[in-house]
Amino acid sequence: MPHVDQHTQVVGLLGYPLHHSFSPSMHNAAFEALNLNYVYIPLPVPPGRLSEAVQGLRALNLIGANVTIPHKEEIIPFLDYVTEEAQLAGAVNTLFWTEDGYLVGDNTDVEGFRRTLKQWQIDLEGRTAAIIGSGGAARAVAVALARTGVKEIIFWARRYEAVQRVIEDLQPLFPELVWSSHTKSTPVWADDLTRTSLLVNASPAGMFPHVDDTPLSRSLLGMLPEGAHVYDLVYNPMQTLLLKTAQELGTLQTHSGVDMLVYQGAVAFERWTGQSPSVDLMRRVVQERLGLHLADSEKI
Repeated sequence: MPHVDQHTQVVGLLGYPLHHSFSPSMHNAAFEALNLNYVYIPLPVPPGRLSEAVQGLRALNLIGANVTIPHKEEIIPFLDYVTEEAQLAGAVNTLFWTEDGYLVGDNTDVEGFRRTLKQWQIDLEGRTAAIIGSGGAARAVAVALARTGVKEIIFWARRYEAVQRVIEDLQPLFPELVWSSHTKSTPVWADDLTRTSLLVNASPAGMFPHVDDTPLSRSLLGMLPEGAHVYDLVYNPMQTLLLKTAQELGTLQTHSGVDMLVYQGAVAFERWTGQSPSVDLMRRVVQERLGLHLADSEKI
């Protein structure tokens, strides 16, 4: 438990409910490693109480916060302004203060995703990327990919209206890209996969406790070209059924969502402290927590 005194800077996690979040452990370990007198605590905020919570954050002078479900979009009207990333992604997951006292909403998923691609040396210049999902995570991934130089972004999602809204919002901002979508498995979707260099699961399919779910069948995964990357943003479990199946095919490169969690957290950490945390330490803490979570679930 971090030492807390009258000088401790407080960072909160606003959401409801807040079950099994790894963010407090990850950030508190990073604060301690840099000898920073900061503490990260969960602050459950029920729906309908968000305005009061933001007022309290201002009154108590919290140094910053993370924002999670169900408040990522609803919090925007209560802030002084939002960053370009948050505007493009249509959601806020991080709050920080400017030097002149303005409360700003940011979306660190965009930069966090970009850093994971850099970490893994994935070059997408002139390539095709496919995104499964149509929610906030899918939108943030699309923004990050659009900035990497991809030539085409393909969505696969169940909700036609939702994915079309994402495309309609982003296409005018990135008109040089080819945008398309599918809402069910078709020969055209299978053909699109044959030229896809990066497939990202930005849906909750396969997330604990629904570990037997997968967003894509083995036969469709097999349509991806040799050497293509399969990136699952789900990090609990670390090895989802999607990643296991891709690995069994033997021709694809796979990436867990743990690094996305860590890198978006590192960007938020920089916003609050002005310092860069150890991403290796943060990753190790998350992996340890996931290991304990797996052990506990197996006892049930």
